[in-house]
Amino acid sequence: MVEAKDIVVSNDEIAFRKKLLSIPGAERLMSCYQCGTCTADCPIAKRVEEFRPRRIARLAMYGQKGRLIEGDTLWLCAGCYTCYERCPEKVKISEIVSALRKFALTQGIVHPAIKALLVSLVEKGYIYEIGEFENEMRGEDGLPNAPEPKTEEIRIIMEKTGLQKLIGGD
Repeated sequence: MVEAKDIVVSNDEIAFRKKLLSIPGAERLMSCYQCGTCTADCPIAKRVEEFRPRRIARLAMYGQKGRLIEGDTLWLCAGCYTCYERCPEKVKISEIVSALRKFALTQGIVHPAIKALLVSLVEKGYIYEIGEFENEMRGEDGLPNAPEPKTEEIRIIMEKTGLQKLIGGD
């Protein structure tokens, strides 16, 4: 069970909330009145006790940057927009989560699962290895072998975007 913590709102938190509110999709955040519809209808919240879109909205309203970007919570969101579709105030929690993920990346925070996918992409050219078995299955479906990935081009893109540094590369 998630432990409750006191929420302290300082000028830094207010500044972070203002920054969040300026992001397209997050402008209606302060309209959230914590009805819980987003959490009740969320397919992830039904399966993962720690994931609560309503809690994300509340922490965002209070500008709790650290609590929002630490741990797994943001990375669990499926981005299905069920929360937005059901919200009576049309608060776009999915967009807020996306913005928070981007912010986490700017702070050098990459979830281990995402990092593993990126490392695989750089090393293999795909997020998962395509070998003989996968190519045989492609052949059975009338498809040619998967193209040989251009890992050098991927590495260059990763370096130019800064992703290579985030995943611990050169």
